[in-house]
Amino acid sequence: MRWTKTHKTRSMIGVFALVGISLVGCTAQPSEAETPRPSVSVSASPTPTADAAGDEELLPMPVEDIRDWATTAVPSSTSVTGTGVLSGWLSQNTSAHHLTTFSSLAPGSYQGQIACRGAGTVTLGAGEVDSDPSSGPVVCADGTTAFDVTIEQTGMSVVLDLEGDPTVYALSLVRTD
Repeated sequence: MRWTKTHKTRSMIGVFALVGISLVGCTAQPSEAETPRPSVSVSASPTPTADAAGDEELLPMPVEDIRDWATTAVPSSTSVTGTGVLSGWLSQNTSAHHLTTFSSLAPGSYQGQIACRGAGTVTLGAGEVDSDPSSGPVVCADGTTAFDVTIEQTGMSVVLDLEGDPTVYALSLVRTD
């Protein structure tokens, strides 16, 4: 009986590890230091392919350094109405398309900044939830780009699309009105 419980526990740990590894490119999360923040949901491309393991090696920095880089690459909001800093990496084999929805972000005007490092090009579109982007396309290729977006209803969606090689990104939104 004890062997069965231990075996089941180890099997569950293995399943959780496999799920974590398959989502390695989907690390876009607000900075832990930002509280409170609007509710956020994230969706990415379909399940990573067998070639995904090699993509991480093509990034311009180690995955564990992305969050630290992001906090210096783009400004974060110090107010309650900000979204924090989102960061992660995109690749054709893991997550070439990434959607983040800030479902409780208050209506208003925002200035965004996106920073990208790597040989790929990230195209950003931002606007109201379930609508065509009102800002964009904003193109980021191994640099930092500012953009403005205004929403008239609660909630904002930000879409990132990658073309080319694996690339890291950092994104921030700051309320301007």
